[in-house]
Amino acid sequence: MIVLISSFLFSETLTLKETLLASPGVLFLDDITIEKVESEKNLMILLPGLEYLVTRDLLRTKFPEYDFTGPESVRITVEGSSSLKNTVFEEIGKKAGTEDFEAFVVKTFGTLPEKFEPQTIRVTKISKNLFSVFLRFPETYVTLNMLLRKERNVVVLKRNINVGDVIKEEDVRLEKKNVFEIYGEPFFDVSEVVGKISRRYLKEGTVLTADMVKDPPDVVKGQVVPAYVDMGSIKVTTFVEVLENGYLGETVRAMNVESRKYVFGRVERGPVLRILEVVE
Repeated sequence: MIVLISSFLFSETLTLKETLLASPGVLFLDDITIEKVESEKNLMILLPGLEYLVTRDLLRTKFPEYDFTGPESVRITVEGSSSLKNTVFEEIGKKAGTEDFEAFVVKTFGTLPEKFEPQTIRVTKISKNLFSVFLRFPETYVTLNMLLRKERNVVVLKRNINVGDVIKEEDVRLEKKNVFEIYGEPFFDVSEVVGKISRRYLKEGTVLTADMVKDPPDVVKGQVVPAYVDMGSIKVTTFVEVLENGYLGETVRAMNVESRKYVFGRVERGPVLRILEVVE
């Protein structure tokens, strides 16, 4: 018991490299640390042309006896032909619905094949940014967990926003994010969100997406707009005061500014109210 506690308190610290150019084969802990390490436990299977990310989280799971310092992940580029990468990326693109992405192997299963020409490739979408790639070779198989990345500037909140708040230019900024980690349809220009209304309470730092905001109403309570009654060959026009917010196509309550009678009308472009009913 004392030995275990002592080992936990005084575990060796290893410094991770930032990048590594490697040959196809099997990756070991010693390959990605500055210090020399004796370990027969393999980390990943390296296939030609692909890029890998070895994260600290993975290392802590596989090697709990060590502490790790340095970068949060080690980026590995594997030398060799790009034919396997091109084939894998093509299959991922079909599932992801786009060809514009980077992809990194973050975990592997299986054994190293003698030749890197798969007979079968099957891609499964695990989440928006994580895909499983099954490669069947003549004598073995390899499964790759691949993380998708595409960095773009997206609109992010600079302050907390309450439900119903109108978003102003000073409320938002552009920030580079991986769009594959964003759930929803993000905005790529500040002008796309200025003037929109928040559908719910949103915290500072939130990446704004289309489902979080809505356009301002086409007519607002207290606004005076033209209105008309269509009587076939005759069209009677007047002005009404809108008594509730409304969007194009919606029916809203209003009041005729001359007769003071209440009416219901459909909001049309202009905005104009087409009177459907007069309340006596």
